[in-house]
Amino acid sequence: MADMTDATKRKEPEPEEAKPVEAKAEGSKPAAVKAEEPEAKRAKVANKPADPAVIRKQVEYYLSDENLKCDRFFSEKIASDKEGWLEMSLILSCNKMKALRCSPEDVVAALKDSKLELKDAGAAVRRPANAALPSLEAKPQHHQKKMLHAHDGGAVIVFKNVPAEQSWVQIKEALAKTLPPKVNIWFCSEVNDKSQCFAACPPFDGDLHLFEGMELEVGSAKLKAEVCYGEALQAVLKNLPKHIRDKRERESKKRQKERNRPIVVGSQKFVNVGALRGKVKEIMNSRSDGEQLKPEGTDFKLIKALLDYHPKGAEKSKGMTGIKVAKSQQGDSRCFYMVKADGADEDVSVKKCIDAIELDPPYVKVEKKAAAEGEEKAAVAGEEKKAEPASETKEEA
Repeated sequence: MADMTDATKRKEPEPEEAKPVEAKAEGSKPAAVKAEEPEAKRAKVANKPADPAVIRKQVEYYLSDENLKCDRFFSEKIASDKEGWLEMSLILSCNKMKALRCSPEDVVAALKDSKLELKDAGAAVRRPANAALPSLEAKPQHHQKKMLHAHDGGAVIVFKNVPAEQSWVQIKEALAKTLPPKVNIWFCSEVNDKSQCFAACPPFDGDLHLFEGMELEVGSAKLKAEVCYGEALQAVLKNLPKHIRDKRERESKKRQKERNRPIVVGSQKFVNVGALRGKVKEIMNSRSDGEQLKPEGTDFKLIKALLDYHPKGAEKSKGMTGIKVAKSQQGDSRCFYMVKADGADEDVSVKKCIDAIELDPPYVKVEKKAAAEGEEKAAVAGEEKKAEPASETKEEA
């Protein structure tokens, strides 16, 4: 969901202090009423439940295949009931439902035309006709910003469930065959008592993408690679030889320096990703709630181009005819909405778009010819500088 908040800039104006007035006493009464208005408005907004369509969409998502294939808790709760019912209290305990400030009655009313089934006046809910549950899968990781560049100095990966008869030697040999030419494995650990083997590799283009989908055949077993993050990564780094840690540090600094280069999104250039993030925030802050971006304007074209980097950009933008800024359905933040041809709108996370760009920046391409000309000019300028002192010395002599 949307995540760019502007709460600090857009909070209600505080009532001005009463100024001494020489006019009649009655003049103070409207001022007092005026000062109370923002508080009353805030209370009204705070107590107002979300739109029924928003509530319905959220509950249907909780019981969808898309969510249940990764939601172990709800999946197990549904499976534990012979008829597939899930208690409504569990739905209402979710943070997003709390943010919507809805009661059980609000949910029942919102699901009136839904395919989901209710029982006991909304005490429980289940999938249409008690549909079979999807198989559980590993939840996709959405790493925090500070983790986006955890592997700038080279990826650290782990192979789990290594068979007892296999050693780190076989794993290293199988891993080496999958890597690009001239990429050598820096380090490969012994298989520990948890049947895990860790490896550290130098950085290369598309390294994380390669490792996240990697599966090695070692003997009769297939071992999936997992990129390490958080505490698992820190634990491995502590056990790496010092010269490998130093290599990672040097490569990380080099990548950070390379990353601070101009990028292009659509037809607009930015000095770096930070400048793009600032521009997007500026676009959002300069619009009032419900205001649409002008299709012919550069702001609309930038946000539209940015949506192409969303993990589900192509799917989400189908039928899009406009883009607007409005308050998020999930709290007090504001976000961009895609306006569809049928008049419906759907919020979109610009943060996911920028995170994708940060992982694989669309750098401005420098043409080889222009680069060569620049080098030639620099060389000529250097020669001229060298020649200047020599001519002066000759004249003096």
